[in-house]
Formats: sequence, C-alpha cells, structure tokens
Amino acid sequence: MKKAILIISSLLTMQIASASSLVVEALDGTTQVYDMALVNKLDLTTSGSLKVVKTDNSEDVKSISETRKVVFSAEDAPTTAIAETSSAVLKVYPNPAKNEITVEGASADILIFSANGGLVSTTKAADKTVINVSSLADGVYILRSGKSAARIIKTK
Repeated sequence: MKKAILIISSLLTMQIASASSLVVEALDGTTQVYDMALVNKLDLTTSGSLKVVKTDNSEDVKSISETRKVVFSAEDAPTTAIAETSSAVLKVYPNPAKNEITVEGASADILIFSANGGLVSTTKAADKTVINVSSLADGVYILRSGKSAARIIKTK
C-alpha cells in the first residue's frame, strides 16, 4: 500500500464543524478529550498514526492500531454525553474491507465520509446493516452513526 498522508481537516468544516470536542478513546480504555477550538487538523497516515495537530502547532501522535474510536461531540452536548459516547459500541467488520462491511450498534443513519470530508454513502440503520463498499476507492474512511464514529479501511 502506498504511503500517503490523509488529511481530514475538511471534516472539521462539515457537519462536524458544530462539534465542540474531539474524543479519542484508546483500546486500553483511556480517553483524551480535545477542545475543537484548539484543534487545527486531524491526520491519519497509512503507516499507522493518528495525529492531532493543535492550533499552537503542538502534536499528539497515537497509533491507529491502539485507537478504539474517534468521536466528535456536538456543541450542545452536556459533559455526560461525552462519557456516554465514548462507551457506546459501534461494531464495524471486516476492517479492512474489500466488498462489504457489516455495522452493528448504529443509532441513526450510517454516513460514510471520505478522508477529504466528502459524504460518499448514506444507509438506513438496522440491527445489523450490511453496506456494499466495493465501489469505493481504496483508502481510509470515517463511518458515523448518531454520536458514534469509526475508521474503516477499504482495500482491493
């Protein structure tokens, strides 16, 4: 796979622009909460890094393989909503995917965004939703349903 940096800064200007917090939950259960006013961009690399670049140009780098999920919290969400969001489970498999993914735990329509922030797919949620991703280009995508989000990788 080609080494490429996928910049998701445009995600911050779309529907997620109304978010006041970025919540990054690690597999070990630790959670880092960032004030969106202090986040300049979020970078994902195919080499396995998630990088939060702050407005003061400092960076927090985390391993994608050690990241459970990334959640954008709405401005009007109370502090308790962040805790609820970080404990909600959105299961997406297989990941990486070739032809289709299965999504469990979706609370609303399932939206898939490209790395540059464009909406590429909208699917009605069910208990277990199967989505055909064979037409998507290889790369990293953000899947969002309600207050939950997940990173998916599309491969050949």
